[in-house]
Amino acid sequence: MGSRWYWALLAVTAIGCGRVNYDERRGLDANGACPSGTTEIEPGGDVCIELVERGTVPWTTAKSMCESLGRRLCADAEWFTGCVNATGLVDMIDGGYEWVAEESDGVALKRGSTACTVMSSHAIVDPYEFRCCVTRP
Repeated sequence: MGSRWYWALLAVTAIGCGRVNYDERRGLDANGACPSGTTEIEPGGDVCIELVERGTVPWTTAKSMCESLGRRLCADAEWFTGCVNATGLVDMIDGGYEWVAEESDGVALKRGSTACTVMSSHAIVDPYEFRCCVTRP
């Protein structure tokens, strides 16, 4: 009986349940790997960015959606660094803009469109795509 319990516990541990220092909400391991669906904004960096942009929503909704995942709307500098350095990012400069975190008096910054350097600002109530960032432990 004792050995069955041991093997059952070993099987559960092997599939990832009960991992020490694992943050379920953000999907981060203690080893600091980027969560699934994200990549480093630069090699050896602490910040991970989502590979694929999320839906087209107002800025406040984008910010809330990232926060509900334990992440944040990417800061302008993070978005730009990812656009220039990261590998595997989808549609960063596909002709559409993406929201970034900077906002003041109901106007927020957006990036992308046709190049990593292109930026614009717009009322936060209008919908644009976005992606979230997360800092590794």
